[in-house]
Amino acid sequence: MVEDRRENILYAATDVFSKYGFHGAKMEDIAKEAKIGKGTIYGYFDSKESLFYEMVKQGIKEYEKGLNKAFDIDGDLEEQLYTMCRFHGEYINKYIGISQIIVMEKEVLSKELMKDIVVEKAKLFNSIKNAVEKAIHRGELRSGLNSELATIIIIGSINQFYGQKIFYEKKDYNNIDPKDLIEMILEGLK
Repeated sequence: MVEDRRENILYAATDVFSKYGFHGAKMEDIAKEAKIGKGTIYGYFDSKESLFYEMVKQGIKEYEKGLNKAFDIDGDLEEQLYTMCRFHGEYINKYIGISQIIVMEKEVLSKELMKDIVVEKAKLFNSIKNAVEKAIHRGELRSGLNSELATIIIIGSINQFYGQKIFYEKKDYNNIDPKDLIEMILEGLK
């Protein structure tokens, strides 16, 4: 029950921060979105800053969980990347506003949160790099391939692809098929 309420507050905060930005978001709006009293929020979070911090951390954990799930499936790299792309599109759609806050309102991020973001990005990078190295070992990708550079290409391509489709073309993530993107990436790495 306590954990459910906390999660509910974090999800409401995601919606409100996404809509109004950090400075425009009010605790009253978050409480209204969560269908609770404003005072209840303070039973879980000391301030708007701590709520924002925990919300970003939850988003990072959610991404890490989705990425791990994609690379834990029994299948080749193509299947893993397809699963990762579908998850990435869903995630970007959900957290698009928060991503923009992180880029546009960096001053609201504490040094501790920035450090956490950097550490998590490194973990995510290494997860993909490990999948690439396994694919090289299985013979799916060419021998001698620079796994670090291949990982950069994969991450950059997927981020740009979904950014283009969701931000600029305003497509629903459910209607985005990453099949051609994955084929093109893998063709270049084989």
